[in-house]
Amino acid sequence: MKGLFSLVAAGLLVAVARAETGSGSFCYGDVNMKCSSSADEGVAIPNCNAAYGGAASAMEQLSNYVNTHITRSFQYLLMSTHFGSYEANRPGFEKLYRILSDQSWEASLDLIKHMTKRGGKMNFNYREADNLANEPAKKEVYELHELGSLARALDIQKSLAEEAFHIHHTCAAKDPKHHDAELTHYLEENFIEKHADTIRNLAGHTSDLKNLLKTSDASLSVFLFDEYLFNKLSG
Repeated sequence: MKGLFSLVAAGLLVAVARAETGSGSFCYGDVNMKCSSSADEGVAIPNCNAAYGGAASAMEQLSNYVNTHITRSFQYLLMSTHFGSYEANRPGFEKLYRILSDQSWEASLDLIKHMTKRGGKMNFNYREADNLANEPAKKEVYELHELGSLARALDIQKSLAEEAFHIHHTCAAKDPKHHDAELTHYLEENFIEKHADTIRNLAGHTSDLKNLLKTSDASLSVFLFDEYLFNKLSG
């Protein structure tokens, strides 16, 4: 038994010695160097942070994803405001796009919190080309008719889902520099699964309204569909 304790103690001493000498990538090594330094300043502790895994390599992509969510939130808000006007008077569509706007905004906040949790920083200035933006000569219009607005919302949600897939693909790579199991799990649980449900609902609404517009009284059909949306989303 004494021999076993001696071996364990020796192993611990070796581990401590390695940590003290090999301080290049460990927090303890940084702190030990700082404490043993004669100068009070000048020795940083760069490894004493929340960063680990491959999350650092995805921070730019995540920053862009946050900025995309913020943009989509305002786009949905414009659509909601349009349908809430006295001229459009579509409370169901107004409510639908207000909910989607709030969800996009909350998702951006949650992403920022998770980035800082993983030792990263949000860069609001990092933006990639918007894959939904129209040609530069054209203006983006969000005062759309009912079916057109659903089509636009469906495109928006699909673009968010595709971007989540792209980030997930990066973090699921076998390369140790990019691989991050925790981040892929976070994306799956908080974005990818929810996108599937939202896209399915919007696709169903688009198909239903398209068929209703084929009836003899399309105006009444749109009114009833809007009322259905309002009641469903208020329940």
